[in-house]
Amino acid sequence: MSWTEEEDKAAKHNQPTIKAESKSQQQGIDANNEIWTLLEKTLLENMVEKRRARRWKIFFRFTTLAIFVGIFAAWFTRAELSDMQIQGDTVAIIEMQGIIGAEADIESSEMVSLLDSAYRSNKLQGVIIEMNSPGGSPVHSGIIYDAIRNKQAVYPDIPILVVVEDMAASGGYYIASAATEIYANQASLVGSIGVISAGFEASELLEKIGVERRVFTAGRNKAFLDPFTPMTDEAALKWQSVLNETHQQFIDAVKAGRKDRLTITDDVFSGIIFTGTQAEKIGLIDGLASINQLLETRFPNASPVVFEPKEEPLKELAKELGVEFAVKAMNQFQWQ
Repeated sequence: MSWTEEEDKAAKHNQPTIKAESKSQQQGIDANNEIWTLLEKTLLENMVEKRRARRWKIFFRFTTLAIFVGIFAAWFTRAELSDMQIQGDTVAIIEMQGIIGAEADIESSEMVSLLDSAYRSNKLQGVIIEMNSPGGSPVHSGIIYDAIRNKQAVYPDIPILVVVEDMAASGGYYIASAATEIYANQASLVGSIGVISAGFEASELLEKIGVERRVFTAGRNKAFLDPFTPMTDEAALKWQSVLNETHQQFIDAVKAGRKDRLTITDDVFSGIIFTGTQAEKIGLIDGLASINQLLETRFPNASPVVFEPKEEPLKELAKELGVEFAVKAMNQFQWQ
C-alpha cells in the first residue's frame, strides 16, 4: 500500500498539531500536579496547625484544672490547720460589720452559730467581737444580745469583749451592751439608744393633682402607715406605744448589761450618739483600745482565730483569691 501525495501532505500537515496537543496536555497535567501538591501541602499544614492548637487547648485545660485543684487543696488544708489551731489556747474573733437583720450583713442565726462554734474549743480564753454597725432590726439585735448573755452565764470565766470600730449605734450598741466589756476608739460613734419609725403623709398631694386613692382593708387600722391616707389619732397612739415599748426593752437591756458602770444622764437614752471619749465618761464603754492592743495585753499567749459565716464554696474561694470573676470563670468553664 503506497501513500499518495495528498495523503503525504495531510500527514505532514497533521503531525505538528498532534505534537502541539501533546504539549498542551502535558502542561495541563503539570498544572494539575502543582495544584494538587499545593492543596496537599495546605491540608497538611492545616492539619498540623489543628493538632498544635488541640495540644495547646488540652495543655491549658489541664493546667487550669491543676491550678484549681491546687487552690482547693490549699483551701481545705488551711481549713484543717485552722481546726487544729482551735485545739490550743485561742481567742475567738467574730466580725459584726454592717446592717442587722434577716439576710443582711449581721444575721442572728449566723452570729449565734459562730458563737457556738467558738465555744467548742475547750481552751478558749476569750471572745472579741469587732463591731461596726449603724443598727437595724431590734429582733435580730435582741436574739444576738440574748445569745451573748447566755454564753456569759454558762462560761463566766471566758470574757466577751466588744471593740467598736467606726460605730456601734442603735442595734449595734444593743448587741455590744451584752458583752463583758466594751472598747472603742476616741472618735468612734457610740449609743443612739432609741427607736425610730419614719415616713411621710401625702394625702393632700393626691387631692391637688386630682388623683383619688382606693384602699380596701379589713380592720380599721390595717393601712395606718399608708402615706396617702391621713393617720388617725387612735393609730398614732397605738404606734407610739409600740415604739415606746421597744425603746424600753432597749433601755432595760443596756442597764442589765452595763449595770452600775452606766451613768444615767438626761440624754443617754434619748437616741443621741456619743463619741468614744464621751461614751467612756458616762460608762457606755469601758475604755479606749484597739483590737490589737487587747490581743497583746489581755490574751498574749492565745492564738487569734477568726470565725466568719460560711459562704458557698465558689464564692468563698473567689473571696480568698481576691478576684470577683472566679465564679464566672468556673461557670463558663466547659469541656469541649
